Amino acid sequence: MIALLGLLARLSVILGFAGVAFASISDLLMRTNYLTMVDSMVDLGSTKVKIVLGLLAIIYLVIFLLSYIHKLTKYSNNRKVKNKSGEIEVTIKTINEVAKDFLASQEIIKNSKIKSYPSGKAVVIEAVVDTYSVDNLKDKLTKIQEKLSEHVFNSTGITVKKSKVNLKKVLGETIVEKKIIEEPVNVKENVSETVLEEKNSVQEEGEN
Repeated sequence: MIALLGLLARLSVILGFAGVAFASISDLLMRTNYLTMVDSMVDLGSTKVKIVLGLLAIIYLVIFLLSYIHKLTKYSNNRKVKNKSGEIEVTIKTINEVAKDFLASQEIIKNSKIKSYPSGKAVVIEAVVDTYSVDNLKDKLTKIQEKLSEHVFNSTGITVKKSKVNLKKVLGETIVEKKIIEEPVNVKENVSETVLEEKNSVQEEGEN
């Protein structure tokens, strides 16, 4: 909001100067009377006009100061990571995007909103999610919350002091979660031995 107000204030000042310059050049070259018309419409000697102009000047000054402070605060919120090559600055926006991409990859999560803020040299991440209807939802969200901190650290190098995944809504849709079933090691060894024995028997038959 402050950034938008600052932008609008700068644009209005630029347009004001452009209007005065245009009127001056037009009166000088084209023999128009724009400045005379403005002077006749606005009495600069009036107390009311002086008060209005003074208030506008104060408002503009406050907006510019807030915009400048917002800019400084925005850059101070960035986190720095040290490596062998030097320091890398990671913005809060980047951290939010990394966290959002991770949550989007989780099959039980439909939508998510991320907000993070600095805490010392680390960050705190807060997420609000909509999920599908699944069994053991609370436990699964707890695991996702833990993995979120690890993912952000591995991706950015920024330490996550705390991550919190808050459930906003459970959708009526249900999904079938994918499960990866790993074969026991002894089963794999038995299969390998069986294949090897078959190859040896084929070779022996060919020699006979």
